[in-house]
Amino acid sequence: PAAFALAELIDNSLSATCRNAGVRSIQIKLLFDESQGKPAVAVMDNGRGMTSKQLNNWAVYRLSKFTRQGDFESDHSSYVRPVPVPRSLNSDISYFGVGGKQAVFFVGQSARMISKPAESQDVHELVLSKEDF
Repeated sequence: PAAFALAELIDNSLSATCRNAGVRSIQIKLLFDESQGKPAVAVMDNGRGMTSKQLNNWAVYRLSKFTRQGDFESDHSSYVRPVPVPRSLNSDISYFGVGGKQAVFFVGQSARMISKPAESQDVHELVLSKEDF
C-alpha cells in the first residue's frame, strides 16, 4: 500500500539524518497543482546528502547500501540490523537494496533526486523513469 511506500521514503530520510548534530528536518509534500506539472510526492530532509556516484549506485536494483563493495561507495560497513519493533519506522527493507526504488515506483512513474553532500558545494541530480529502470 501507499502507506508502506511513504514509510520507506521517511525511513530513508531518518537514516540520512541520524548523524545530524542539530535538528533533524524531514518534510513530506504532496503536490497536486497541475500548473506546476504532474502530481508528485516530495520528501526533503537535511541529511548528509549523496554524491553523484552514490546517487547512481542507488539506481542499481538489488544493490543494497549495506553490501556495496569495490566501485560502490558505502559508509554502512558496521551496520547492525535493528531489533524488530512493531509499528516502527526502523525497518531494514533497504538492507536488500529494493526498498527506496520499490517505494518510488509504487508511488509514481519517475524519480527525481536532488542532493548536496554536507561537505561539498556541489549539488547532484538523478532523474530516472520506471521504464528506464
